[in-house]
Amino acid sequence: MKKSAITLLGGALALTSLNAAAISLSGSVADNAQSVQLSQSLMPGWSTGIGYFNSDDSGRNAKAWSGQLMFSPWLPGVDLSLGGRYQYLDSDYGDGGGLGLGGSAYVDTPIPLVSVGGYGFYTPSGLTHGDIDSSRELGARARAQFIPGLQGFVGYRYYRVDFDNHDDRTLFSGPELGVSFGF
Repeated sequence: MKKSAITLLGGALALTSLNAAAISLSGSVADNAQSVQLSQSLMPGWSTGIGYFNSDDSGRNAKAWSGQLMFSPWLPGVDLSLGGRYQYLDSDYGDGGGLGLGGSAYVDTPIPLVSVGGYGFYTPSGLTHGDIDSSRELGARARAQFIPGLQGFVGYRYYRVDFDNHDDRTLFSGPELGVSFGF
């Protein structure tokens, strides 16, 4: 019993030391929108994150909170992540949430320390609740690493939701600018 408790404690400390160097905070701003996300590595290849997005782009306020679990297989030359994201939306059109499936992919460019790619999440009607029937969020970005752990990005974000009583509404569509800091 004592030996298994020590083994368990040692394993937990080893995982904690892996996590200590794998936290990132990112934020972006756009005309009438802001977002922030905190990500944490769980173990090699797996990460989790929480996020917040606020937009007045549609002429009405929309706030979204999210939590995600992502898997990133090792692939040479490609930064790929696949997984699920639960997102709860509070908007003037309706409230509700759902589980979106998606991910991201980025590839290096001939320009050193610059990569291009995008991300996307789709939440089908079978995985939603409340006033949300379905949603889709897509983005394209160019990222540049300034110093180790600090990246900047510029891109385009598109976020559209099908509400039960208000049909499809584009909650945000436009360019964004952001930074990401990891330690």
